[in-house]
Amino acid sequence: MVNLGSEYVLVYGARLAGQQVQAYLARMGVKLSAFLDRDRTLRSVGDVPVHSCEDWALHHDPAKACVIIGLFNNHVNVGAIVDQLEALGYGEIVSLVEFVRDHPEDQPFRYWLVEPSFYEQHADRIANLRRHLADERSRALLDRIVEFRTDGDYRCLPEPDTRQYHPDDLPMWPQPLRFIDCGAYVGDTIQEMSESGLRFDAIATFEPNLDHYRVLVQTLSGRQASHFPCGVSDSNRLAGFDSSLGAGGHLSEQGGEPVFCVRLDDALPGFAPNLIKMDIEGEEPAALRGAEGLLRAFRPGLAVSVYHRAEHLWSVFEQLHALDLGYRFYLRCHAYSSFDTVLYAVPDIAVVPQPPIGDV
Repeated sequence: MVNLGSEYVLVYGARLAGQQVQAYLARMGVKLSAFLDRDRTLRSVGDVPVHSCEDWALHHDPAKACVIIGLFNNHVNVGAIVDQLEALGYGEIVSLVEFVRDHPEDQPFRYWLVEPSFYEQHADRIANLRRHLADERSRALLDRIVEFRTDGDYRCLPEPDTRQYHPDDLPMWPQPLRFIDCGAYVGDTIQEMSESGLRFDAIATFEPNLDHYRVLVQTLSGRQASHFPCGVSDSNRLAGFDSSLGAGGHLSEQGGEPVFCVRLDDALPGFAPNLIKMDIEGEEPAALRGAEGLLRAFRPGLAVSVYHRAEHLWSVFEQLHALDLGYRFYLRCHAYSSFDTVLYAVPDIAVVPQPPIGDV
């Protein structure tokens, strides 16, 4: 159990996630002693002071502190921060996973972060996914993700993989690509893939955030591409788009900016894709339902994000496996704390990379 009776209760991270932890503690009647943060330009959040972990330890006894990790993003190596706190002598260090485990009631929505028992309740489905993963690296990654999300040890996770959506240790996508980019953001995926040497025959992008869409169109202006300022789902409808989280903007049935959603089967019936990428903030299962005709007709490769909801880790596989299209499934993680976890569905026609001459 988290020891909130320590002489000092601290939260590492003074931004959104840390402030959410502070607000939760306040509702419990627990007063925060300070925030810890590596941004030395921060002085306070409301009436709570902000210090670096080194400075705070110089003026207090860190062994008497309980530090709750208030970080929840894909860019920060939290395991390294835990190492630093331990080296400085901080007494109790509590991951956000452990905090939610001990205090599950009325927690804010945080993608995959749910009460750890949820993963235990679905152990059979996770085991079924594991049996169908095509390589040992995928199986080991799944084990580590489940371990992290139930025990909260950031250091059990491997380093993030590079080359998101086209890992260099997986079968190569067929080229030239006929590529559908769902959740195209500002065109960064297509740019990175091009810089890595992938060739394109046709491109279609979907991005509902109009600010991102304008940058996307400008970024890809020299390419033969069709751009759609809309979301992707299982029906053609008007929905809301919550853009408050920037790159993490997502569809909402209530409130938000009005956006159109379309089915890929209706928007691109003759496109004949050989690769579809989906990173659409939790709408991936619905978008796959709306693309079933394309999947059955052309059996494209798929790179689908499975970290926006806890159950997507296994349910997206179940959805695709039920189509019985002969895919091989791989799992890779491309950011810290199990963010940017992608399920790759590779059709048998994919070309296996050949080692350079002279390699064994």
